[in-house]
Amino acid sequence: MLATPSRQTLKLHDRNFFSTSWTSVLVAGLVVVLVSHLGLIPLDMGDESRRALVSLEMILSGDYITPTLNGERYFNKPPLFNWLIIGSYSLFGNYSSFALRFPMLVSLLLFGLTIGAFVRRYTTPTIAIAASLMTLTTGRVLLYDSMLGLIEITFAWITYTAMMLVYHFDQKRQYWWLYLSTYTLTAVGFLLKGLPPIAFQGLTLVGWFLYTRQLKRLIHPAHLAGIALFLLITGSYYLAYLNRNAIPFSDIATVLFRESAKRTGLKFGLAETLLHLVTFPVEAIYHFLPYLLLVVLLIRRNLLRVLKANSFVLFNALTFSTTVLIYWSSPQVYGRYLIGLVPLLLTVLAYLYYNYSSPTDRPRWWIERIWLVATGIVAVGVWTAVFYPATRALPGVIWKTTLVSGLLAALTWLLYRPSPNRLGLMLAVMVVVRLGFNWLVLPGRVAKRQFYQDTSEQAARLTRGYPLYSYGTTIGNDSPTDANSFHIAALRGDILRITKRKQPNAYYIADSLNLVGQRYQVVGQIVLFDRHPAYVVRFLN
Repeated sequence: MLATPSRQTLKLHDRNFFSTSWTSVLVAGLVVVLVSHLGLIPLDMGDESRRALVSLEMILSGDYITPTLNGERYFNKPPLFNWLIIGSYSLFGNYSSFALRFPMLVSLLLFGLTIGAFVRRYTTPTIAIAASLMTLTTGRVLLYDSMLGLIEITFAWITYTAMMLVYHFDQKRQYWWLYLSTYTLTAVGFLLKGLPPIAFQGLTLVGWFLYTRQLKRLIHPAHLAGIALFLLITGSYYLAYLNRNAIPFSDIATVLFRESAKRTGLKFGLAETLLHLVTFPVEAIYHFLPYLLLVVLLIRRNLLRVLKANSFVLFNALTFSTTVLIYWSSPQVYGRYLIGLVPLLLTVLAYLYYNYSSPTDRPRWWIERIWLVATGIVAVGVWTAVFYPATRALPGVIWKTTLVSGLLAALTWLLYRPSPNRLGLMLAVMVVVRLGFNWLVLPGRVAKRQFYQDTSEQAARLTRGYPLYSYGTTIGNDSPTDANSFHIAALRGDILRITKRKQPNAYYIADSLNLVGQRYQVVGQIVLFDRHPAYVVRFLN
């Protein structure tokens, strides 16, 4: 069994790059920029609107077992994240964007705390702070996923915790705790996203026990108990579902498998899979800039020996290398899918940065110069907000631009000066970048999203007191119209269902394609995403 250095030994090598005051400022600034504007931006037109709509329909129908989309059964994702959103709606007493995104925000902060706790226990406070804050301030998380009420952040937290518990309880030789806790979290992950957590659990266990020559642990009685617990938790939900809905389980299983397989080589074929194998590393680095540029630190002759010096770091490296293959071999992968795996790699990179590199090492020197130049460019480039037509009319644009540019200029100077902790400075740069993003970029998104909310709510007000349906394929044919459905259903307090039947005294939302050959009276208009015109009509006999 690989030994882990004692905490006393590790502390001797920790040079406390992060002082208490510096860490407090970083964390406080990060929390502020994450929370501010979270509820000011209307519903996104992508997957966020689907999460919101499915949750709302469960409330309106009173059926918390059967997810629906426009009143039709929705199997693509199990319901756990919908339940979290429903709880948040209940907590805040409304269907606001902030209530929708609150579960994601809580998960994100707990994710950061979990990373810090595990990494600190087995390495040093410096590496723990760096790994945690790097994860929360990567470009993908900070400038995209931390602003949307999506499943991925919560799923990433659950997935990462399950992986860490494999190592933690293996070190303690507590295999009952290992299997029961990780399979419980795997069941939670399954109820969030479907099949992927099963693959992560299997690869983590097999990879680690194979490397440490403990394959016999896989036939430990606790493993069977863990699997049984997983089946009990997930099976309880599906038993309740099938009792509520008289359909074969094969219908659900088929959709779950299709959702997991639709982005893999099984669908896209050999040519696209081979191309993805080449482009995936570049795409991953792009999504998780600026820190994944530090992968150059992995290019060293003695890498394996360095990693073996700390079995926890080795576990992170090995687990990332095995689990990332799921996405590396899948041609259609979104950056957000990697969020739960990235802290494994960032822990390794932070460990190498602080313990096995110096500012004079050429690979590190070049990366830090890239950070320096990029920060300087952004410090100057932010001034375009004062002249760009879409931003120059924003309230306080001059003082906001001045403050953001000034902070970035100061950080550029600090990055230029000799420092053993430019990584810590880069964390601050990203917090300031998010501040500027909140002030200068997000307001421009409000108008577009607000337009679709307003036009949807106008149609909802026009038809209050009367049945309202979507006719044919007008709504529900693609996810962007989920936002229209959500705003209509939320205001009317009634599910917007899809039908091809005509009922007396009922109103319908229909576009010109679905109105061909029909006799109808137009009573209003609505614009569906993306700028797709439709009408509120009554059909004539």
